[in-house]
Amino acid sequence: MDSLSFDIAHLLAGGLVLLSLMLIYQDRMFGMINVFAGHAFVLSLSVAWQALVQHAPHLYATAAIALVFKPLIIPIALRRLGVSLGIHRELEHVVGVGMTLLSGVGLVALTTAVM
Repeated sequence: MDSLSFDIAHLLAGGLVLLSLMLIYQDRMFGMINVFAGHAFVLSLSVAWQALVQHAPHLYATAAIALVFKPLIIPIALRRLGVSLGIHRELEHVVGVGMTLLSGVGLVALTTAVM
């Protein structure tokens, strides 16, 4: 079980990194909100998994709060705000998507090397 718990924790962490890179790549506002909700959902799953593995009931409360607010309430509010303001366009980038994504991958590689 110990090896399996580490494998699942690493899988969830890898999913968070992947979804973070997807946030960098996304150029449509509603698409970015959807990826944000997915990222928040995987984050709450990760916290719930750590609560199970560490036998820490207070982390279940944290996971529940994160599950209700981040992937549900905040994205719904952002979508409604975007629709009410009439925002249905692509996001403007200061630097190209390729360079930003390459920088994100470089930062992930740097943090992996440091750790």
